[in-house]
Amino acid sequence: MIGNYRINLGAGIVGFVLTFFVAFSSNVLMTSLIRGLIGFAAWYVLAYGLRWGLGILFSPHVENGSVYASEGTQDLRGSQVDIKLEDDGQELNDLLKNGQSDSAGANHPPSETKAPTGFAPLDPPKLVRTKDPEELAQAVRHLTDK
Repeated sequence: MIGNYRINLGAGIVGFVLTFFVAFSSNVLMTSLIRGLIGFAAWYVLAYGLRWGLGILFSPHVENGSVYASEGTQDLRGSQVDIKLEDDGQELNDLLKNGQSDSAGANHPPSETKAPTGFAPLDPPKLVRTKDPEELAQAVRHLTDK
């Protein structure tokens, strides 16, 4: 952080004085003092936040929780991790290369077709109206009369 607690106290006192005199013009002394103390606390916290933000902004370059010197004199071993994963997304790569129209499995080698998982999409029966439309209209009329 930039500066010290005296900056916070100075900002708090300025906030107290401003708030006290503005509040004293239309309130009694006790109310003005309470509002002045609230102003002091608010300006103190604002100054602290400003000091913290400026400290972050002007601090040396921080990467992975440790500060690096600009000359690179510190050892960088162990600061990076390279992970190589197995290529399990072959089906996705084939689908992206060939498009969805070719992904039905026709004319593809067995490695590129989907493995049998026992999944079958839901095929519900079609709903068929067996009632006469006039009978349905009479039912609606009957329900709206009540």
